[in-house]
Amino acid sequence: MARWDMARRLRNGEMILCGGVWDSLSAIIEERAGLDAVKLGSSQLAASLGLPDIGLLSAAETRDRIFNICDHIDIPLMVDFESGYGSEYDIASAVHWAHEFERAGAAAIHIDDYGDDKCPWLPPYLPQLMSAESIADKIKAICDRRDNDDFLIMVRCGATSSIAFPDKEAAFEESMRRFHMWKEAGADIIWPRVYNDDHLARVRREFSCPLSQSIAGERAQGRVGSGGRKEKVRTAQDYFELGYHLLTVGATFQTVMMKAIEVAARKFRETGDCNSFEDMSMPFNEWIELVDFSEWYALNGHSAMAAE
Repeated sequence: MARWDMARRLRNGEMILCGGVWDSLSAIIEERAGLDAVKLGSSQLAASLGLPDIGLLSAAETRDRIFNICDHIDIPLMVDFESGYGSEYDIASAVHWAHEFERAGAAAIHIDDYGDDKCPWLPPYLPQLMSAESIADKIKAICDRRDNDDFLIMVRCGATSSIAFPDKEAAFEESMRRFHMWKEAGADIIWPRVYNDDHLARVRREFSCPLSQSIAGERAQGRVGSGGRKEKVRTAQDYFELGYHLLTVGATFQTVMMKAIEVAARKFRETGDCNSFEDMSMPFNEWIELVDFSEWYALNGHSAMAAE
């Protein structure tokens, strides 16, 4: 799946399974596992450097990671664009960094309206949002100046993660108002954060453009419907049947990796024996070929077999 195939496949109504990555190695692994695309999220990137997702990393650091990842994979990379890497009304910065991300190899970016530059799923929850109009202005300017129309702009609204609204329905209504404005400004994909299946259905009814959802497990997800019942934790296929096509796993792959390392390290601390966790590991030959050892080694006129 080439870089611009994300746009083509979404136009064709196909499902795209997208996994969260934080560096080149995670992206290589997910591509070889068969995923259609990968996504570089700000929280995963920050965590890979031992930092929290509170706006500590610059746009330049993110761009450099995009260059590095895209140099090693053929599938599309979507990137968290925060709120445009500048102040609320700084359109020039948003346009500049969107172009830099496109030039670095990203196939898509997603922009949000968070007044507090941190992950919206972490407390304290968003006390305020940037104005809908300021984000619309950024979207329009980015769309007008992108090099390729298949460089996609996805929008995400923080209203349903904010404490600024009296209730969930008011927050959802505000997110819908903003989505309509941003779609008019040129956004290609809408990623709604919703409270229940009624909201999922309404977003699909009101928008004909591609829609996205994030897939999570029982611990991280689990919505309460209008009748007060806990609704089903949906799979990618479930969302696809509801009309959502770009389906992503965010931080879960990184937390799986973190847990695996913790378990292996504890076993080694307890036993001093690698056999106690070796069954969790990738075979050595698979590991070296993930990073194309044979190809690189051959550039110096060597045979990979001779090195074994």
